[in-house]
Amino acid sequence: MSLATNSFISLASNPPNYESVARLQNEFKNRDEFIVDGVIPFLEQILFPYISKEAHILDLGCGCGHLVQQLHLKGYQMTGIDASKGLLGYAQTNAPDSEFIFGDIRNFELPPTFNAIISIDVLLFILNNEDLTAIFKNVYAALQDNGLFVFSIPLIELMDKQTQEGSFNHIYVNDECAFIELFNYNSEKKMWKIEVTGFELVEKTWKRSDTTWLRKDHLFTDVQSALENVGFTEISHVDAGGLGGSACFVCWKHI
Repeated sequence: MSLATNSFISLASNPPNYESVARLQNEFKNRDEFIVDGVIPFLEQILFPYISKEAHILDLGCGCGHLVQQLHLKGYQMTGIDASKGLLGYAQTNAPDSEFIFGDIRNFELPPTFNAIISIDVLLFILNNEDLTAIFKNVYAALQDNGLFVFSIPLIELMDKQTQEGSFNHIYVNDECAFIELFNYNSEKKMWKIEVTGFELVEKTWKRSDTTWLRKDHLFTDVQSALENVGFTEISHVDAGGLGGSACFVCWKHI
């Protein structure tokens, strides 16, 4: 077994750590421009027509709360859940009129109070089918009857071509912060090792942070089976286009 493979196995036992780069996530990731120009038009097609104007929506893996705030501004009652205290601190500032829950999306338990549950660019960090099924089970339990689950997830079938043709490395810079993501693909495991380096200007001194994340591309059949196994019966999906190799699934909870 290679050192690279051993490295993947070690990282796979730990969830992504955002605490050291929470400020950088807030500065650069899923900002209002991306949400307003990219995510909201997509939700206008696949979600908004099927829920009421005052619907209660849960954002699964809400991060810094930028999407929560944009949906709140549209009149929806919003709740966000995330496992990072650092990110939730920013979320509470960015979306002060919404509710936030500290919790792991793999094992949260909430009563069936939500008209819709959404998850955008989050399930790519779920590394095995067992955890994916656990999340879908939690979602199903938290949805009201006839509730809707909308999520994006990278599929092997869509990612293979992009993996061969494109570079996924990212560099973000402003006057007080810099954020670098370097992607390394393991074709055997269909996983990406993301080496993350950040710089923040703190009291006139530059502070460096380093962390490593794993993300996984999933088989369509595995995602479909996991959804069916927890009870979803009406399932459709579309190419999410601007979400980079991801498919967007739309699932109904019908009793």
